[in-house]
Amino acid sequence: MRFQPAAALAALTIVGIALTGCTAESTPDPSPTPSVSESAEAAPGTRANPLAVGETIRLSDGSAWSVGATAATEVGDGYVVLPMRILIDWDAIRDQLAEAGQDPADADTLGIDPWASLVVRYIGASGRSYELFENAAADVPNQLWSIGTVYPPAEDLSANVAVSVPAEEIDGGVWTVLNTGGDAVFLAAS
Repeated sequence: MRFQPAAALAALTIVGIALTGCTAESTPDPSPTPSVSESAEAAPGTRANPLAVGETIRLSDGSAWSVGATAATEVGDGYVVLPMRILIDWDAIRDQLAEAGQDPADADTLGIDPWASLVVRYIGASGRSYELFENAAADVPNQLWSIGTVYPPAEDLSANVAVSVPAEEIDGGVWTVLNTGGDAVFLAAS
C-alpha cells in the first residue's frame, strides 16, 4: 500500500477541525493578571514564589543538593552577596552513580565540589542575570569557589556567593541556583 500525502493531509485537517470545534469564537479569559498575593500560591522556590530567607529546598526530586539563603542579600558597592546554605545528600549521589553504571563508592573516594556542580545567578530588576564577581577590591570571605572538594560526612555547608550587579538592578532582584542538570531554585534576596 502506498502512502498518499493528500489523503493524509485531508484526514489531519478534518481531525484538527473536529478537535477545535465548530462552535462560536472563543472569548478572551476575563480573569485579571495574577496579583502578588496569587504568586504566593506558586510552589516555593519558583520565580513566582522565591524561597524565603532561612529555608532550604532540594533542587529537584533525586537531587543531591538542597540550597537556601541564610540571611538577606548583602549589598556592596556594585555587587551583592548571597549568604548561602548547601546541604549534600550523599545517598542521592551514590544512587546517581549507580544509575549511571558507576561505582557508588566513588562518592566517598572522589568527593564533590559544590562550585563545579552549582551555578548561582542574581536576576536583576530588569530580568537580566549576573553571575560573575569582578570587584577584586572587595573582601568577601568563604566564597563558594574556595570551598573545594568535600567528602562524607560533610553534608551542611555555608558559603558566600558574590556577584557584580549594577546598583539600579539590585532592588527587586532574586537569586537562582541551578545544578548541572538545569534544575533551578529561586531564592528571595531579602
